[in-house]
Amino acid sequence: MKINLKPPIDLCKVMRITLSQLFIAFVFSGVALAGTTKAQAVLDSAVDLTVKDMSLDHALRTLEKQLPVKFVYSKTLIETDQTVSANFHNRKLSLVLDNLLTPMGISYRLVNGMIVLSRLRTTLSTIQGKVTDSTGTPMPGVTVLLKNSNKGATTDANGNYSLQVDDLNGILVFKLIGYQTQEIAVNGRTIINVSITIETSGLQEVIVIGYGTTTRQNITTAVSKVDPKKIPTAANNSIPDLLFGRAAGLQVTQQSSQPGGNIDISIRGKGTPLIIVDGVVYPNSGLEPTNGVSTELQGVNRGLLAGLNPNDIESIEFLKDASAAIYGVSASNGVMLITTKKGKAGRMSVTYDGSRSYVRNMHYLEPLNAHDYMQYFNELNKDKYLSDRNMAPFGTVATDLSGYTAKFSDDQVAKAGVGTKWLDQVFRSGSVDNHMLSINGGSDKVTYYFSGSYFNQQGTLKESGLVKYAGRMNMSFKLNKVIQFNAGLNANRNNYQNPQAGWQNGGSGTQGFNALQAALAYPSYVPVRDATGKYSIFANTGNPVSLFDIQDNTLYQAMLANLSADITIIPGVLTGKVLYGNNSEYSNRGFYIPVSVYYGQLYKSRAALVENRRQNQTEEATLSFKKSFGKVLKVDAVTGVGQYLEDYTGFSVETSNILDPINLDNLASATGPKTIGSYRGVNKLRSFFIRSNFDFYDKYVVALTLRRDGADKFFPDNKYQNFPSISVGWKISNEAFFHKGSFVELLKLRASYGTTGDRPGSAAYGSYGPDANAVTFDNGATIYFPYKQTAFTNPGLQWPIVKTFDIGLDFSFIKDRISGSFDWYNENKERLLINATTPQLSLISTSPINGGHQRRKGFEFSLNTVNIQHKNFSWNSTFNVTHFENRWVERFPNDAVRQYEHLDDLVASSPSGNTYPSQVIYVYKTDGILQANAAVPAWQPTGATKPGSPIFVDRNGDKILDYHDVVGYSAIPKAVIGLGNNFTYKNFDLAIFLYGQYGAWGYDYTTLWGDPVNLLSLNQSGTTRIKQAWSTSNPGGTLPGAAYNETAIALDAGIDSRLVKKDFLRCRNITLGYTVNTKVVHSLKVYVDVQNAFIITGFKGVDPELQAASIKGGPAPYPMIRTFSFGVKAGF
Repeated sequence: MKINLKPPIDLCKVMRITLSQLFIAFVFSGVALAGTTKAQAVLDSAVDLTVKDMSLDHALRTLEKQLPVKFVYSKTLIETDQTVSANFHNRKLSLVLDNLLTPMGISYRLVNGMIVLSRLRTTLSTIQGKVTDSTGTPMPGVTVLLKNSNKGATTDANGNYSLQVDDLNGILVFKLIGYQTQEIAVNGRTIINVSITIETSGLQEVIVIGYGTTTRQNITTAVSKVDPKKIPTAANNSIPDLLFGRAAGLQVTQQSSQPGGNIDISIRGKGTPLIIVDGVVYPNSGLEPTNGVSTELQGVNRGLLAGLNPNDIESIEFLKDASAAIYGVSASNGVMLITTKKGKAGRMSVTYDGSRSYVRNMHYLEPLNAHDYMQYFNELNKDKYLSDRNMAPFGTVATDLSGYTAKFSDDQVAKAGVGTKWLDQVFRSGSVDNHMLSINGGSDKVTYYFSGSYFNQQGTLKESGLVKYAGRMNMSFKLNKVIQFNAGLNANRNNYQNPQAGWQNGGSGTQGFNALQAALAYPSYVPVRDATGKYSIFANTGNPVSLFDIQDNTLYQAMLANLSADITIIPGVLTGKVLYGNNSEYSNRGFYIPVSVYYGQLYKSRAALVENRRQNQTEEATLSFKKSFGKVLKVDAVTGVGQYLEDYTGFSVETSNILDPINLDNLASATGPKTIGSYRGVNKLRSFFIRSNFDFYDKYVVALTLRRDGADKFFPDNKYQNFPSISVGWKISNEAFFHKGSFVELLKLRASYGTTGDRPGSAAYGSYGPDANAVTFDNGATIYFPYKQTAFTNPGLQWPIVKTFDIGLDFSFIKDRISGSFDWYNENKERLLINATTPQLSLISTSPINGGHQRRKGFEFSLNTVNIQHKNFSWNSTFNVTHFENRWVERFPNDAVRQYEHLDDLVASSPSGNTYPSQVIYVYKTDGILQANAAVPAWQPTGATKPGSPIFVDRNGDKILDYHDVVGYSAIPKAVIGLGNNFTYKNFDLAIFLYGQYGAWGYDYTTLWGDPVNLLSLNQSGTTRIKQAWSTSNPGGTLPGAAYNETAIALDAGIDSRLVKKDFLRCRNITLGYTVNTKVVHSLKVYVDVQNAFIITGFKGVDPELQAASIKGGPAPYPMIRTFSFGVKAGF
């Protein structure tokens, strides 16, 4: 029998080492006894040895030169690259070797003139302890090393570590990015607890860029970073909630404060940026179904990123200049990079963060009470009676009130009192319950992060709210030294009660009002219910309380999956990555008006079901190269290919005349007509990209990028476009001629130039679709639906191009106690795409064309300071300011420029419909109110010549009111600012953050509720603004009276009567916390937070940020809210 035994690899290695030692011992064993006396003489020989921080190998070679002896050892067992220091003079060799080798765990013996070294068989000792920060909070992820060895460990989630060492005389080194490295002598101890402090310099702060990372010290482009962990999240359900005023170049506006309300995010005043979550393209718009076409209750105004939990986010970076060029055609509005939290190796850590918030409405419109409504209605109605008949003082006819009867008698007015407080009928106190549990940990092979969250907001408008469930999983599996597999999954389910707020979206008037509009429209003298117990009805508007019987709910659910594999080809030099991401969304809206609800001047049941689906897929493969060539050059390069797919579908059905008990459960049972609609679409992009960063001598940094994108929208000759960029940085503070001393940490000048593109919305290809009108034959027996051309073929259509130049300065002084940056930029957007009007008699009204040229200029500045830093007290401040403007350089050929406009006017960066909206508001100015018996200026327009009309300003004094008298006001703020202060005292922390804007103008359309004309229409009530209206009873009034109807003034520009300044400074958060550490809970923080604590503004309407459209009657935006939160955060 023949048996083959193959020992394990590790055993073979050990056997080879052992046999080599045995062979050496055997060769010299024969002469060992004979040479004992000689050997002892060698060890007693006197030697000299003086070395400092030299390798052990160098020390041994020094001894060999003094004696006829050679040192023999295996480099596998003996680490001779360890550094040693010694100073011996005329000492025995044995004494020198004992002092030199024994602390290293090395033994020796002399055999035939050779000294054989071997490893001592020693008993390992265990050193353990805990690492905390200056507040006592455990610090996970701290690297603990035994100096001059390869032994090390990492602290777990509780800050604990354990390390085995050969002896207890070494030095432990504690390292963590962002904290000062500490060296602690062991000195025989087995328990060593350490407190680490924050590194005063943040120059090594990691910043995420396109397909990689860099540091603040080496970045060559304009990138802003936001750390969500430093921002209160108690009352916030989405990521945009965290961004107000937090970064230079970022403009964030609260357009609606309804649960999940829309928050507009803009980089340098442009449109919504491209969003990347962990490398996966994420939609930059919400997926919101309508509620059909027959009703106008479209009060939903929600925003993006609704599926993510802000507590799951590690960092957010904004690429503002050429840094965005690596994303090519989709990056003209900049890029928002979101990185989620990942697991960390160490003991499992469990964190709970929970809060309860109490929500109250801030300032809102104030309706007239019953007494005031009747009084002012009578006064203004009498004036209108006189004006309509040209009676004095509104005309030359003698006053005769014999035919006039007041709507309300003096007795009714006197007894009216306050009446029904309609806003109290629709408003309520709101609340927010926000709870999250996260688990993370792992080993050197597997790391994990799991979280689950529950968010429940009860809106301050009745029947409005949001319940959101979200969960996240991030895991990494290190299969071997070559491959690491990563998986991420985010799932959410949002249930919305859609609010009855906002405004009607069609052409209807008061009959289309929602509940909040109706509450402003119903006079206070009208009761909620009439004498029979039924809901009262005023004019043609539904009862505000009854409108809450309308069912309007939206379900939104999404799943974001991210799978990737990291491949190590050459360790530390060459790596590869393959990524697939899929974001799949579904939304469903159910809308039902019961037959018992009066709406749209009807008692009629109406129903609609609408579904939308959207899927975004990201497929990428990249190859990364990092290499340092001594102190001369560091290279960081990445190249890759990608494909990006978007597909979307939708379906809707709308009908009427359903039994209320059936509701939406069986629309087929409806006896009314059924309207069915559907749609489908696909978009595809393919890309190649490369980025290379070169750092020469740690002084000069050059970054080059190129992306080549192809889209399915264009013809082959124009399908692909290159988007290159270059950026350079000069670290002046690292130059030999620059003496930094202790004052300057960093002084870096940088510049960048790059191109990006606008993702096309219009296709160059022609299209066909069914005509809405059927063609019948044989007396209706045969029906055909003809197809017609709906879009022209346009083979010359090309990509819009954005060219950006940016120059910036980064600085850090006094050990990073003062740091910041300044950027100035010039951006040119050329070859814009817009749907232009086609020639006359064309079957198609518009067709896409290229044209136009816009230029955006601006600057931004950020400053961070450590004002006070003591053991028990610290005070840090942050400040940023942003300024931008976007102007026409060349307009489209079909643009009709009005006489008072300028060719280089301010303009929006994104089109609306078939035009780019102007950002200049042109108006005729007014100054005061025309009084009774006063001379009427010759230039007053027709319809504004009676008392109570505004006096128009003849700016040039030519006695004519024309375009020369028009004044322009910018709708773009001159400055957007953010200001924060953070204080700590022992275990207490206090944070105060404010943001605001200056210099923007806009129309306040909520003033429509205070117009006499609307009050007297008998269709709606009014607000207390009506008290400022001029009347014969109130000749000191400062607002137009009943004889003036603005809509009847035929002028070629607007009027400044509703124009207001939108300056404000808002206190976004005031947060007070207290942190303690216990044996059971390693970190326990209790906190209180006030969000929207106060606002400083001259704006008199609802809120300077909220949207309010110009519609019939008046808009009723969801009120801005203030929250008071009480929370606890605990780590186990």
